[in-house]
Parts: sequence; structure tokens; C-alpha cells
Amino acid sequence: MFNKIIVFLKQGLEIDANVLEKIQNIFFNSEIKVVSFNDLKKQDLKDANLIITLGGDGTFVKAANLIENSFILGINAEPHKSEGVLTSIDFSDLDKLGEISSGNYKVIKRHRAKVKLNGKLLDEHALNEVYVGATSQFHSSRYKIKFKDIEEEHRSSGVIISTGTGSPAWFYSAGGKIFSHDEEKLSFIVREPYFGKRIFIPKLLNGHIEKGDKIIIESMRNFGGILAINEATYDFNEGDIAEIELSDKPLSVIKLK
Repeated sequence: MFNKIIVFLKQGLEIDANVLEKIQNIFFNSEIKVVSFNDLKKQDLKDANLIITLGGDGTFVKAANLIENSFILGINAEPHKSEGVLTSIDFSDLDKLGEISSGNYKVIKRHRAKVKLNGKLLDEHALNEVYVGATSQFHSSRYKIKFKDIEEEHRSSGVIISTGTGSPAWFYSAGGKIFSHDEEKLSFIVREPYFGKRIFIPKLLNGHIEKGDKIIIESMRNFGGILAINEATYDFNEGDIAEIELSDKPLSVIKLK
């Protein structure tokens, strides 16, 4: 089934040649290509059936954001450093890849977000969250926000639009509620909104973005605005418009049965 495989390595991770040889021996009928962290491009993943990440959750997320239709399997290469919440097996359990090669696995779906910036669809399908706001956190984010026919002008510390996978992290710390990775929705929360006496009395502070809905944010900052999807960042300044909605391509994650 997996005739083309990408093995994606964490930045700075030194892997013994025997490890890669072991993976090759287990998937002996497959074409395998090794890609390092800084060299990964979306084109590398286009024709692969399976992406194997060797690293921690950060390595997994970088690949997961760029995958279109491939399956992904995360191997926690440094369990003493990484929680490995998103990975399926630890580095010491490489023999278990034999079960996966034999088809003894299950697939779970993790919903992602897709983003249009000024009408152009971005490469990333966000597995965790999208942040829209100011580059410097001590500066105020200035924007118009529109959701379900309500439009407001805000001053805040930015907006987090989260998937279920990302909800236990930054989103939760900002006051959001955790929800499951397989729930077909996104949620958003406005961080530290400013309440004035007359002009700024925001009401659109959180909500759920169901399938078919989208949230639209227009920047009102002269400079220093940003749209971030993990480590991928885009300038987001006056007149720039972001449209965020549920991706129609959930991530397919391989787990052992």
C-alpha cells in the first residue's frame, strides 16, 4: 500500500544509519526518501503515500500542515524531551512498524483549518491553530472581524482560531474550551479584548466555525501585523484580509490497533 514514503527528520536530529536501514527493510517494497527539517517543501510530500516523522510533536506538526492527502505516522525520537502527544510510537519501538507494513493499523482523522489571504489559498492546512494579530505581543492588534453577519472593529491581543487538536494548548490557555480532534468544527477566541466607553464595546469574542462557515479578519495595522500557522508567518497589515474555515482535507493519522 505504501509504495512511496517520506522519512522526515527533526532539525539537528542525528540518526544512526542502522535506523534508516531498518525502516527500509520493514518497508522493503517501498521507495523511501529522507528529508531534513529545513529542506521540507510541500512538493516533497505530494506523491508520497506515507509520511513518517522522526522527532517530536513539532516535527509532526510541520509535516502535517503541508500534507494534502497522504497518511502520516509520528515516531517520538526523543521521548525524554517531547511529550509525543501526536506521535504514534516511541523510537525504541521501531519493530512495531512491521505491523503497520502488514496492514495492522487504524486511521484517525484530525480536522484542520484552511486559510485564504487576500483571496489566495495558503499552502498550510493548520493542524493546531491560526493566529492573527500583532507580531510584537506588547502591541495592540487592530482589525475588523466578521462572523455570521456580525462585523466589529477590535483592539485586542489578537485572535486564535483553533482545531480540536490544538484546543488543549494555546487556545485553552487563552480561555477557550477543549474539544475533540475529530469534531468537524473550528473555534475562535479573542485574546484580551479592549473595552472602551463608546466606540469599542466588542461582543464577537468567541464562537464555533462549523462546516460551511468562515471567519473573516481585515487588518487595520499600518505595520507589524502577522498571520501565523505554526512557524509559517505572513505579513498582515492594513487592508489585508484573511478568511479562515474548516479544511475539507482532514489529516489521516496512522495508529497501532
